[in-house]
Amino acid sequence: MIIVDKKGSPFEVNSFRSWDYPCLVAMYDAFVPKGSFQGMPPVVEEVRHKWIKGLVNVGENFLAWQEGKVIGHVVILPDFQKRDAEYLIFVSQAARGKGVGKALTDAAIGKVKDLRLKKVWLTVDAYNFRGIKLYKKAGFEMRREGSSMTERVMEMNMD
Repeated sequence: MIIVDKKGSPFEVNSFRSWDYPCLVAMYDAFVPKGSFQGMPPVVEEVRHKWIKGLVNVGENFLAWQEGKVIGHVVILPDFQKRDAEYLIFVSQAARGKGVGKALTDAAIGKVKDLRLKKVWLTVDAYNFRGIKLYKKAGFEMRREGSSMTERVMEMNMD
């Protein structure tokens, strides 16, 4: 699906395909800052590549593309026993604030609905004001503190 960002430049959001893997790795290898929240994306290249493989093998992944490069990635990690999913999103610095995160989030929420899960949740740093604004606009609500003083858990009920 082609989308025009807030600056008037086109980008598209697609489901991950196996041949997209090298471009996804390239985005994370160039990602700044690495490891700043919960150690993600991992700083060490070998660990980072293993982490990416785990996400694409276990989750439902969507990529944002612009000019042949991946500029954003969202993944939901479903737990079918609990009927929920964890949500993770990363948007390259140059693509932030342009609507890429919203488009990726919309794709992920659509997949959660398709899978008939009851809720989707995420953890966010309390000082990630841009992320929190995006999540609230999408329908996530603050629920509780996470495992650290600055970590918060947000949830969206699908009922």
